[in-house]
Amino acid sequence: MSAFRAHLTRGLRDNPLARAAVVRVLTLGKPRGGADDGVLVLFYHNVRAEDRGPFERQLRQLRELGDFVGLSDALRLVAGAGDSGRMGGRFICVTFDDGYTDAFDNGLPILAAQNVPAAFFVISGWIDENRPGVIGWVECRELAAAGMEIGSHSATHPHLATLGEPEVEAELTASKARIEAELGRPCLHFACPYGQPGEDYLPDRDPGLARAAGYQSFLTTVPRRAHAAADPWTLPRVRMEPGWGDAELRYAFSR
Repeated sequence: MSAFRAHLTRGLRDNPLARAAVVRVLTLGKPRGGADDGVLVLFYHNVRAEDRGPFERQLRQLRELGDFVGLSDALRLVAGAGDSGRMGGRFICVTFDDGYTDAFDNGLPILAAQNVPAAFFVISGWIDENRPGVIGWVECRELAAAGMEIGSHSATHPHLATLGEPEVEAELTASKARIEAELGRPCLHFACPYGQPGEDYLPDRDPGLARAAGYQSFLTTVPRRAHAAADPWTLPRVRMEPGWGDAELRYAFSR
């Protein structure tokens, strides 16, 4: 990401009025709610205490725009669209990156109350070193018991593009093995740290290494919906914050 893009992103994230103004301009002329079908995979990081009410309202709004599905079901929908190229509806898949404690403390009760499945992508090395603000293996098991999927977000959260092939393989295999050992179930999905092709991972190398390691998907942060026949090895996701409202939701569905 360029310095300008990074500065602009931080500015819009931290200034709600500016962000709302930009989003309203971007949504001019775009379909409200999105006319065609597909899966919108959202990724969150935090759900702070002050986000609980907004997050609860946001999930209710999202339910009016599509049906919630878990990540494995979302991938089956993409793969099963067949020759028609249609999925037969609009679907929403919720994911969380990094495994922060506030997402567990504040997000999980709301997800459970609204019967919304989600995937939590955790960093195995951060858990093992008991990093402050990050959930532990006990919480991971509680998430799994609540019906949430636990995926890998690598062992140490590096930019894969800066690593050699053996180091990338180690990030993929070590985190997968650690998660499976702790949870006693397969770890099927990998969300690439940072997630931008070229900048953060090598598209012609890293998804293939994830596949060879035994994953079933490689999630990015390329912001668009997944339509029929979308590649599970470069699955797009749209960033979402718990406090974002109608304009941001319309923009997400217009991608």
